[in-house]
Amino acid sequence: MDATRYYPPRWRLWLLVLGCLFLVAVLLLPATSDVPFLIGIGWLGVGSIGLAAAVLVARALRPGPSVVIDGQGITDRTTLAPTGLVRWDEITVIRKREVGRGMGAERLLEVVLSDPDGFRARPRSVLRRLSDRYRAALRQPAVSIAGSMVSVPLQVVMEDIRQRRPQLQVLEGPPPAPPKTRLLSGSQRRSGRQHPDLPRW
Repeated sequence: MDATRYYPPRWRLWLLVLGCLFLVAVLLLPATSDVPFLIGIGWLGVGSIGLAAAVLVARALRPGPSVVIDGQGITDRTTLAPTGLVRWDEITVIRKREVGRGMGAERLLEVVLSDPDGFRARPRSVLRRLSDRYRAALRQPAVSIAGSMVSVPLQVVMEDIRQRRPQLQVLEGPPPAPPKTRLLSGSQRRSGRQHPDLPRW
């Protein structure tokens, strides 16, 4: 079976560029102040966010695939610090997740690794190391496919994975709850949700 390539929605990339430019404009205020500490922080932010904006512009003008699924595994290029190839034998489960709440929630597919420590020990760029620490601080999955960075519904990606790797578990929600049940709060009982962490999609 040939590789399937999923591309990012171009309009979303341009929105991210506008967001970066807004942040650069905000950070120029401390960068041009008289306080040395603020000057350093301001120019550091301007440089890093400006670089991110430049990469996003390049991807918007000539977008490459953000996710590639083939016989080897899943190649993730959804972020500015791409994960690269994750081989099928390194993956135990793929499941739906939601990060955040409300309008700001991000739908994604979490790639659960069989050996996370071994995967992190692979040679990585400095930018990737910083990205991993940032994800860990926010309690985000180490490897994931963000729904905002593919131009098809994530359900399509899930079906593609199921066809290529039938023996791999592709879950619609979090893993089953442990045998010891917990009482649901009144709001959860009223909503009828049997698992409060189950994504709403």
